[in-house]
Amino acid sequence: MADDEDLQPYLELYQKSVPAGLAGERRMRELITPPFMDLTSENVLRDDIALEEYNAWRAYMGWSLWDVIAARSTEGESGLIPRQEYETISFLQIWSLYPQLMSEITEAVGIDGVIEIGRTPRREIGTKINLAHTWSPQNCCHLGRSIALEFGLETPDSRRGELQTAVQFARRLAFGTWGEGAAFASGRGYKAPLLEDDMVEMLIANEQRLDDPAQRQIFRQFNATTELMGYLLHYDCRFGVQDTGPYPVPGGGFMIVRDHWLNETSYPWATPAEGLPYCVTEAMIFRPDADVEITINDLGTTFSEPRDYLQHLSGVAVFARDTEDTPMSGLRLLDIDDMVEITKKSKAATLALYRTLASKDRDQKIRDGIYVYAADHIRPHAKAAGLWDTMQPRIAELTDLALAGWGPLADGDAASVLGPLFVKGLAYSPLKNG
Repeated sequence: MADDEDLQPYLELYQKSVPAGLAGERRMRELITPPFMDLTSENVLRDDIALEEYNAWRAYMGWSLWDVIAARSTEGESGLIPRQEYETISFLQIWSLYPQLMSEITEAVGIDGVIEIGRTPRREIGTKINLAHTWSPQNCCHLGRSIALEFGLETPDSRRGELQTAVQFARRLAFGTWGEGAAFASGRGYKAPLLEDDMVEMLIANEQRLDDPAQRQIFRQFNATTELMGYLLHYDCRFGVQDTGPYPVPGGGFMIVRDHWLNETSYPWATPAEGLPYCVTEAMIFRPDADVEITINDLGTTFSEPRDYLQHLSGVAVFARDTEDTPMSGLRLLDIDDMVEITKKSKAATLALYRTLASKDRDQKIRDGIYVYAADHIRPHAKAAGLWDTMQPRIAELTDLALAGWGPLADGDAASVLGPLFVKGLAYSPLKNG
């Protein structure tokens, strides 16, 4: 277990030698052979991965996890929700279940079917088949295995092949999303313009200009309120928000497309969200009069330089996907009055949800958080394969491995386990023959 002083050098540079961002990505490519972080039409179809290929993936993913979590600080701490406790135990839950679930999905739809599921974010908005849900699940498997080894719950030789199952499942989804080349936004210059041209054109065509300061303020309140609602509903994690882009805008400027999930009915505590859309999507169009550099990481989080890119907001097109199953033809274009109404409902729902969560005891909140991670990381893919109804009961019940880790993690110091895994890359040490 490392203290803060031990971790500080690792927060500044990955393994005290590799920086974040584009410079770090270039350096990792110099260090790693073969370049298995890249996708080809041949290597995504194979079930068998050579050890050197798998270790190349692990090496890159260790840096990628650090780049997203440690260097970018994408998630804060909450006094309401014991997030580090539920995260660490959920990694054990996910490691217990996901390789088998991924195999069942692949068996049901075939490898080409998994790739087709991965194409969804090119054709749809308001879908949780997205960057985060491709990048994160296989990370959780590796983290869960490392925690199991830390507590002596498994041996280094246990279930090694199942790690490769998780990796190939992620790579097939990524191939559907990106095609050949880098599997990650980091390898594509931190740009994620996923939507196909006709979707981009439709969003831009429905732009509502925000020249009126009052309307601009209404949208900014809408954006902030729905984002907060999504975070709380998803137990303070990023599954409630996702960005893609930037997309060029005719005549100059760029567009960022942002999803906020407000009414995820698969969560039993979501009742305060009744009456809200399943998801709202904000196509935000910017025509800055100065240079603005936009980057989007593999959790679908936007960063900019300068930081306050919203000051350059020129117009928006906002859509509601009223239910998870609403087709793209059924999207509802929102006007200013709709935004005011949804903002009002979201504020009320957030307050009611806060009271609901505050009334729960700590153990129940940990169990709820475990369910968020264990269900949400695979539910979109399982649902697309028609298997969610049979998988959900297995996910909802804590596995023996998760229960074995409960004591030292829920009642101990989860942070002392999580910190080194995230910032030192311990979950991605190379595997050896044997």
